Amino acid sequence: MQVNEGTYEGLTWEGKYVEIADIERELDRLWCEALAVAEEHQMPVRSSVLNLVVHTSSDADAEQLYETVGRLSSRHPLRAIILSVEPHHQEPSLHTTMRVRCSEDPNTGSKVCCEQVLVEANGEPAKHLRGVVLPLLIPDLPRYLWWMGEPEYDSATFESLITAADKFILDSNSFRPSPATLREALHMSKVSGRVCAVNDVNWIRLWRWLEAVAQLFDDSALHLHLAGIERVRVEYAARPGREASPAQAALLAGWLFSRLGPKPSASVELVPVEAPRVFQGGVVSFEMQTRRASETATFEVSADKEGEASAAVARVRVNGEARSERPVMVAPRTDAEAFDIALEDCQRDISYEEALEIAAQILERETAQ
Repeated sequence: MQVNEGTYEGLTWEGKYVEIADIERELDRLWCEALAVAEEHQMPVRSSVLNLVVHTSSDADAEQLYETVGRLSSRHPLRAIILSVEPHHQEPSLHTTMRVRCSEDPNTGSKVCCEQVLVEANGEPAKHLRGVVLPLLIPDLPRYLWWMGEPEYDSATFESLITAADKFILDSNSFRPSPATLREALHMSKVSGRVCAVNDVNWIRLWRWLEAVAQLFDDSALHLHLAGIERVRVEYAARPGREASPAQAALLAGWLFSRLGPKPSASVELVPVEAPRVFQGGVVSFEMQTRRASETATFEVSADKEGEASAAVARVRVNGEARSERPVMVAPRTDAEAFDIALEDCQRDISYEEALEIAAQILERETAQ
């Protein structure tokens, strides 16, 4: 269903130290208000196809998530429970804000409305979120857990939320991942089967870079060079004075070697560079050098570090001579596009899992150096 994202209407309620029954009662009241003010030909439809639980430890992120999730709900009708959590806060508190948000279908003029519940928990209440979340989930609908920042796999909060989830969503660009962090995400889906799938929105942002690198080998005569990879270098954007996540660069290199079969024996470099127009942690350039018998080749995709970051140039040189050169588009999917894809059906992304496994190996080698 297509909707007019520019049309949003909402009703809001806030309360402190409320009971679960109070939340459900106030949601019903908000719906009654929405119906009361609706025009006869635009009666709102209460609809949900999934439950989305979002965890963050940042109040600023929680406010931004309120808007992001509101836009997502226009394409994926859902009940969203946003948790802003600080378990070590000295003063315990529990504050709840609820909103009914509606978007208009331009084809029919009907309004589809969804529910957002923001729970801000500090101190002791933050340690008992399962008792808050579970009663608010709509029965018989998929349950997705979206964890902002580095997943706290060993925490009681994570354990209580993941056991109630069908799908786990993370963003490896929002923290500096260790090999163990990546392997644990892989383990949840591939080995333990705790969730039906794991999605990384940072991987989804990377898709156009994967396409650009794959297009370097449109000429089948170049395929033989893949057997002689000596060096891979991936540059990623890093602002001065700020630590950037190398996860996207590692995933790109991991994807390359996962397509070729064997574990990476070539030299792999993940290099932070200044690139003001590229988002922090985003891939800036890819370069691969190969040797086959008496032939050397360089395969490169490079974005303009100072200019338009969505455009890049793909080049192939064999024995120093240009074999091909052409412009390619590497614009990352926006956060809204990436999260939109992450909320689709609960199917494992095997390409991501294979890339993730080798990305963890690459980061492990980087750490050991």
